[in-house]
Amino acid sequence: MILLIEPDIAVRKKLSDLLSKERIIGIDSMQQTLEMICKFKNNLNVIIADIHRLREIISKRVVFKLCEKLHIDAPPIVGVYKNSDVKIKEEFAKNNTGYKLLKYDEKDCSFPEQYIKIMKEVYPQVHADVEKAREIWLEKRENDDLVDIRKWIEEEGFLETPDKTKISKSEAKVNVCKPKTKKQEKNYEKMYFELKHKYDELLEYVKELADSV
Repeated sequence: MILLIEPDIAVRKKLSDLLSKERIIGIDSMQQTLEMICKFKNNLNVIIADIHRLREIISKRVVFKLCEKLHIDAPPIVGVYKNSDVKIKEEFAKNNTGYKLLKYDEKDCSFPEQYIKIMKEVYPQVHADVEKAREIWLEKRENDDLVDIRKWIEEEGFLETPDKTKISKSEAKVNVCKPKTKKQEKNYEKMYFELKHKYDELLEYVKELADSV
């Protein structure tokens, strides 16, 4: 069993998905950490903690003291840090040795291999499939990239988004239940060509931008 301490729910889910064959408990606070240690005791194989929680665990020593009280061995701890945490990581590594630290970077295609490699070093019995993890990681990256591109297109004015506040519940109900008229179909066709025109403009803009670099 793995205890994953990470306040960012999205990051927590991505780290869990890469080890889909393992039972992982995701939490975000020191209080929950202590509760889970008391609850599962010897069943905890490893703790994964973001660098902020790891620093708190080491400095306060509460986790280690609790394990002593319970007469169990403290599980190995893997620290995860992000780009914004580099200075904290360097300071931590300078003052604390013997801890595996992993940089979480969503743009790094090799992250699944690094992640699983470190997990096997501290927890050799870990159930992990590198190929499956890589596939999941790349798929999520592509989905995230599509969302980011669409958001950028909207912000740049290439794609107009409807004002949802102007659509009443009754109008929404009518739109769902009422069959499309020929006029509506023409409006959709017009919207399609307008969007296509803006998309073509965007491609041309991107091409010019790439050529100028």
